[in-house]
Amino acid sequence: MRTRLFLFLSLVTSLHAQDGGQLFTLYCSACHGADGKGATGGTFPPLSQSPWVGGDADRAVKIALKGLTGPVDVLGKTYNLEMPPQGAVLADGQVAAILTFVRSSWGNQAGPVTADFVKTIRTSVNARNTPWTSGEILKLHPLPLEKTALTNLISQVYAGKWSSIPDFSTLKAQNVEEEQDGIITVTDSPLKDDFAMLWQADFSAPADGEYQFFLDADDSGRVIIDGKTVVEVLGAGPMDGSRSKQGKIALNHGPHKFRVEFLELSDKQGITVGWKAPGTKTWKWLSDTTAKPGKNHEPIPIEPVNGRPVIYRNFIAGTTSRAIGVGFPGGLNLAYSADDLAPELIWTGAFIDGALKWLERGTDNSPPAGENVVKLSKSRTLPNEARFKGYKLDSGGNPTFYVQIGGEFLFDSWHAEADKLIRTLTLSGNSSPLEILVSDQLAKNTNDQEYSLGDKIFLRAEHLYPEMRDGKTFLKIPAGQSATLTYRWK
Repeated sequence: MRTRLFLFLSLVTSLHAQDGGQLFTLYCSACHGADGKGATGGTFPPLSQSPWVGGDADRAVKIALKGLTGPVDVLGKTYNLEMPPQGAVLADGQVAAILTFVRSSWGNQAGPVTADFVKTIRTSVNARNTPWTSGEILKLHPLPLEKTALTNLISQVYAGKWSSIPDFSTLKAQNVEEEQDGIITVTDSPLKDDFAMLWQADFSAPADGEYQFFLDADDSGRVIIDGKTVVEVLGAGPMDGSRSKQGKIALNHGPHKFRVEFLELSDKQGITVGWKAPGTKTWKWLSDTTAKPGKNHEPIPIEPVNGRPVIYRNFIAGTTSRAIGVGFPGGLNLAYSADDLAPELIWTGAFIDGALKWLERGTDNSPPAGENVVKLSKSRTLPNEARFKGYKLDSGGNPTFYVQIGGEFLFDSWHAEADKLIRTLTLSGNSSPLEILVSDQLAKNTNDQEYSLGDKIFLRAEHLYPEMRDGKTFLKIPAGQSATLTYRWK
């Protein structure tokens, strides 16, 4: 018995005394490979030159102790495997030796890890009894940013309120910074609202060929290379992939003049810029945020035919699930919510791109394809008993939306004239007046009949006058009467 105990203690002492390379071979190489490139031809995540093991050691220690579950992106590839926790198997000194070896092997150049450091981390996460997800661990310990293909990057910030990307040549920058890491980020802006940014740099193309560029922005952005616009996202909207765009350009090996223009319109702000070299499948990122680009399809524009408006019954970003889109001739567009019983979006230019739904059978909401998007409202104000009863088209294809309120009907009719959207509201019956919400913004009177509604449109009221209160604009319609509202872009 004493002999077996002696042999066991000798084995444990021997393992503690082994160097990190021997411990790695024993405990880790079956999955991560003896060369750190992932076992079985890269089925498992690589550790060689991986940013996951670089930088501060907190992230790597926590993963080693508690494990990792679910999808994780490593060097441009997504893995969805389970890494079991090793905290109950390995002592602090063993974890430290393994990570010190990993962080200094196969091209990795991070510093050593001590047993005392592992002990401190173990104590801090001792109460956790489930593996980390990549989102959880990255929120605590973001990956170190890699140097990009941009050199001589300069960011410039401009204060102001614009409805579209401004002409920067006419403006004076409020803030100018040299970005030594070559990373595009809106966090460089000292302003959080009402600003635009411009980044200029040299983009180093590694080979001759056709390059792909990815862009997403909240709100508007544009990528320009050698004076040519490659891709742009216009108008207002979130940076959630629903408005992202891809573009292509042929480049020769060597440096090219690179320019990114950005406009913040309201609420949140952000920009994601990526690129893909000829013949490669991996996206590389020029910004501090990344994305998962889908397939790049040529747009399939949904547009009016033979001078008649086109109707689109599908999910539209920025409004509710029961939205009815109307694209009028002349590039004026509307999205009416059958849930909130009101028009919620109007915009100019292109109507809707059908590629996402028709080619990919996508479930994401399709964003307005044009620009100058105006969010009129986002809530319901009609009485609870009000019910949507459908819509009808006149001989010209123009819609009238029907809402029943008790025994009465509200008729909401729309058509386009030149650069204006004309809306006629009629309330049938003989009961008390009905108040409707015209806009979540406060209209400001510019003359006896026209009002400024935000920074993009003018609102003209005929027959009845809007009422402004609580930061919003309302219209009260007497029973048996009509009111006409005209929306004109500035």
